[in-house]
Amino acid sequence: MKSGYRILDADLHTIEPDDLWSRYLDAPFRAQAPRPRPAVSAPAYLSQTPRHQHYRAAAAAGYDPASHLRAMAIEGIDIAVLFGTRGRHVQMHDDLDSVFADAMARAHNDWTHDFCAHDPQRLKFAAQIAYHDVSLAVREVERAVEKLGAVAVIGNPNPVNGRHIHDACFEPLWEAAAHFGVPICFHPTGVWSLHDDIGRRFIDHTGAHMITNAARNPFELMLAFASLATGGVFERHPRLTCAFLEGGCGWLPWWLWRLDDTWEKFPEDIDIPLPLRPSEYFSRQCFVSVDAGEKYLAEVITAIGDTRIVIATDYPHRDSMFPDTVSSFIARDDLSSRTKSRILWDNVACLYPRAAVGA
Repeated sequence: MKSGYRILDADLHTIEPDDLWSRYLDAPFRAQAPRPRPAVSAPAYLSQTPRHQHYRAAAAAGYDPASHLRAMAIEGIDIAVLFGTRGRHVQMHDDLDSVFADAMARAHNDWTHDFCAHDPQRLKFAAQIAYHDVSLAVREVERAVEKLGAVAVIGNPNPVNGRHIHDACFEPLWEAAAHFGVPICFHPTGVWSLHDDIGRRFIDHTGAHMITNAARNPFELMLAFASLATGGVFERHPRLTCAFLEGGCGWLPWWLWRLDDTWEKFPEDIDIPLPLRPSEYFSRQCFVSVDAGEKYLAEVITAIGDTRIVIATDYPHRDSMFPDTVSSFIARDDLSSRTKSRILWDNVACLYPRAAVGA
């Protein structure tokens, strides 16, 4: 709790240890396990110039559960939903063998479950799945939710092997998520390895990293929402809840208007009957995360209201505002206290009902 507000972090990251795969990957697959990263420098997703002494302490502790709980205490976070980092990166390859990709997802979920076991009331997690074989993904959703206690499923906004997320092959996955009452949380990754990734357009060109860092997450999330809305996924699965994380929320009002405008002006271009406007599907079934310092948040709230926006700290990644994410958000003078309460807790609890049970 911070300044009287309860805090449920919609997106806080683990930094997985090098020996995760040797300890958790099924024996037949260990020879194929990802190799540990070189120890010559800090990974690009971590801050190169730590702004708080806790970063050094956390790194020295291997970003273990105790250091994460300490970081949450510093920020004032009551409950956090954890997403992987390196474990996600190694799966972002179109050409992975589907059985091996599923084995890595299972290993990662087992490790994260054990990580959360250090304080299961405060540490929750989103389950990783492999999009290479949907039947295996569905099986892992059931296992992760029912046996491991996952409160969400990580959605991959990019196409894998040319299949967009509104492809008919993914229907069993959306049905499974709706059945088990967990959201699909679309979260881009900061890698260029998938064949269809915004960043690949700029490989070997000037400005590639800056352009990609600015564009990838919001652009991939915009396209993911468009796929789900115009591809009829929300219409066919009205109980499915989706979140669009780590891309800010400033893009949302314009994109909803643009999609609605197209829906109205070009009905002949609609391939699947859509009784509702895209914006109405968002209001019914979706959430978006906000960065604490996002400039146009008040304007976004004026456009779409304040009941579909959730807070995300992104600790310990280098773009996190830790240790000031929560305090800077609470200090904003352009939001009411009721709006702050909704974004810091109420909306996140609605997105993750399994995380908030008993809280």
